[in-house]
Amino acid sequence: MKVLLINPAGHESKYKKHPVINFTAIPLGLAYIAAMLEEDGHNVKALDAACFQLSPGESKKWIKKFNPDLVGIQAFTPSVNYAVEYADAVKEVVPDAKVMLGGPHPTFMPEQTLNYTKSIDFCIRGEGEYTSVHLANALEKGKSLKEIKGLSFRHNGSIYHNPDAPLIEDLDAIPFPARHLFPVQHYRFFGSRFKGASFISSRGCPFRCSFCSEAALFRHQWRARSAKNVVDEIEYIESKWKNSIIGFMDDCFALSKKRVWAICDEMKARKLDCAWGCAMRVDLVDYNMLNKMARHGCGMIYFGVESGDQHILNNVKKGTSVKQIQNAFKWCRKLGIDTIASLAFGFPGETKRSVMKTIEFVIDLKPSFVVFAAATPYPGTPFFEEALKKGWIKEIPQDWSRFTLMDPVLELTEISKEELKRILFYAYRRFHLRMQYLLDRVWFELRLGLKLYGPFQTAITVADAALPWLRWMKKYGVLAQLLPKDPLDEKEYYHRVYFAKKKKRRIHNPKN
Repeated sequence: MKVLLINPAGHESKYKKHPVINFTAIPLGLAYIAAMLEEDGHNVKALDAACFQLSPGESKKWIKKFNPDLVGIQAFTPSVNYAVEYADAVKEVVPDAKVMLGGPHPTFMPEQTLNYTKSIDFCIRGEGEYTSVHLANALEKGKSLKEIKGLSFRHNGSIYHNPDAPLIEDLDAIPFPARHLFPVQHYRFFGSRFKGASFISSRGCPFRCSFCSEAALFRHQWRARSAKNVVDEIEYIESKWKNSIIGFMDDCFALSKKRVWAICDEMKARKLDCAWGCAMRVDLVDYNMLNKMARHGCGMIYFGVESGDQHILNNVKKGTSVKQIQNAFKWCRKLGIDTIASLAFGFPGETKRSVMKTIEFVIDLKPSFVVFAAATPYPGTPFFEEALKKGWIKEIPQDWSRFTLMDPVLELTEISKEELKRILFYAYRRFHLRMQYLLDRVWFELRLGLKLYGPFQTAITVADAALPWLRWMKKYGVLAQLLPKDPLDEKEYYHRVYFAKKKKRRIHNPKN
């Protein structure tokens, strides 16, 4: 069977929109499904429309040329409406092709997804590798669909939801993602010329953060690939695409310290000297483990800080403390590991004071990069259910395109949507328009560039890093004229809000 897999354009993540991080990555979910389908003997092609920003209309010629029997489209919550447009485009040029949508949104909202358009024939819920293969085989052989677990589908005017598919226990049994079907030379990290190879070494997370749809997608269960299998894939990437930065995209890379040490030891045994980074929780790290990782190529760690206010962290059930956050960043600085701090404003209980506290807190942490976002409730999470119950969202949306983490969507009482936009704007400017940040940024590019590419290529890379920063300064200057005016300058305004309350507390406190 001829199968086409599409990553739709239209939605850009907060990491892609961030002019300095500028993160573009292979859609690993599609790449894994492609590998499974190829292994089963199907003819598979991939179209990463998001990478080249191809509209549904522009994608039609590629779809028609391949003339697929089955088309799979990736759909996250902010991209589901765009995925619907691609489904319609498929049916316009290949009316007989079947269309399946997979990803977090179809998993939690299969009925709504199927009802968007009759162009969508199937929703794949949960992990899609085996369900997609079973569906392709059933369609090819004309078999019944009712035995395929994890499938929702339309039949004779009705919608059927088969039982959930079990989670894949042996991740080592899955073939490596079919990177050869995707434009790997176009994926980049940190807005520079550094090639980026996204990587998954484990799936799931046992923690209960109220806002996390990924953990809910994998039912709060953690499963890991063996150290040998992980390093096999790193070795394969290094042999095919040299000097790539390996980016572990696991939700919980370091849940097993023993496995982290085993991966480092395996890399050392094979004499693999590559730059890599990962995402970690601040409560799962210690100095010795970070030291081991740094000595074996780890140069970047992403931490979901979320807030600098302990009350907010408790409200979202993050399970971490302000002290743990400070320790993790202090250890990384000492070991020369660069860091990305991710934060969100607008969680339950958020106030202007807690926001200002968080902004100053993250500056004191001295991360290499920071990503500020608007707290966004996604289907499948307790945060989404709470938002509906308390009226922060009036009803289940039909249009999810604003659920990007960049556009405030909650009707909070303490902070309005418009004010939250202004706060995000101020936070980015407060952090990035500092000379210390620019110097740190240039030093980061120099260190990593000299290690990977040598002096000439490094000079080009540093220019690539500096120019977006300068353009961003210009952009801020222009956008500042378009924002609603406050009686005070934004920085002065928000600092007065914060420090006025602080002063008031001192006046009323006899000890001060």
